[in-house]
Amino acid sequence: MDLESKLFEIKAYLSISEEDFNLRNKIDNYFDSDDTKIEILSKIILFIYNFSMFKKIQPFMHSVYNCIEKTLELKIETINDFNELLIKNTIMYFIQHYIDYAQLTQKRQILKLLSDSLDRLQIQPLIINLGLLLKPMYQDQNYLDQLKFIEEIEITYDSNDQIEVQIKSSVDNWLRSQQIDLDNQNELKSQLKEYYNELAKDYNLSIESDNSQRILGEIMEMLTMKLTMVSLMDSMADESFEPVPIK
Repeated sequence: MDLESKLFEIKAYLSISEEDFNLRNKIDNYFDSDDTKIEILSKIILFIYNFSMFKKIQPFMHSVYNCIEKTLELKIETINDFNELLIKNTIMYFIQHYIDYAQLTQKRQILKLLSDSLDRLQIQPLIINLGLLLKPMYQDQNYLDQLKFIEEIEITYDSNDQIEVQIKSSVDNWLRSQQIDLDNQNELKSQLKEYYNELAKDYNLSIESDNSQRILGEIMEMLTMKLTMVSLMDSMADESFEPVPIK
């Protein structure tokens, strides 16, 4: 099957409109060889087939497509790296949105529950379990309208909120630069706390204030999320692997 045929298959399977379908441009921007492009598209096709149970839920499929685009924007060294990143990014995206949708306050416990319950599953049953969890969310028109509204408007912040956004953005960049490993999670948490203290000082935030402690708790949850994803992905890669608990 040639390049155009594969692109058409992906667009049709995910029910993406011509206006929103930018996969050809993404592929051309990041890969030179047609053979490599075809191999990447083949992996994408195999990946999206895992969502066959939810094919008729168009907003769900649109989110899958967004995850594919975002993964293509990341620098990868090998095609196998792309496949692994695509799985990780998609799972991370859906779990984060489910937590927001359900307005869960005890995120650490929920993430641990997900890790404990899914740590033995291969990719397709994992996606089916997550999809069944997410299905009501993507059938809730009020939520979909709210999500679309948030994506379309330019959000403005007051000075305190802007500081929080900048701090969390810096932390997100810091986390992306770290080697996230379950064996060094205590060290990572200590380093993250030190990094946050430096940021708080730069922004003239009192470390002991309630607001500062709240922000610290939320950025620690950002690390916990990433550690949980590592646990999920490691256990999927090797069924004999006993997951290291998230502390």
